[in-house]
Amino acid sequence: MLPHESPVHYGLQPNAEIEFLRVTSDSLFHTLLELKSRDSSMGEGASQPTEEKVKTIFDDILEKLPEEYNMSDIMSKTAKRTLVCFQECERINILLNEMRRSLKELDLGLKVRYY
Repeated sequence: MLPHESPVHYGLQPNAEIEFLRVTSDSLFHTLLELKSRDSSMGEGASQPTEEKVKTIFDDILEKLPEEYNMSDIMSKTAKRTLVCFQECERINILLNEMRRSLKELDLGLKVRYY
């Protein structure tokens, strides 16, 4: 149960945290502006539209997703059955299904919005 960090604990003024957050946010916004200007300087014909970039990323992720674990196959090959191993395999299967479902829904949303 540590106390909330405060500049006063480090011998600084209470306003030091405000200044730190202001400098951090300024740095973040300058970085975003630099990235935006790089994208716009490439010209409209040089880069592909955002929708196509997103579609390419979706397809790439879907291709890289592994197949689900075949639980009956794993159970038949395993002599020593540990509950933790089976639970983790089931959780990974649930996660993979959710990732596939979410990516397909996002893809459908893009198709409806832009086509």
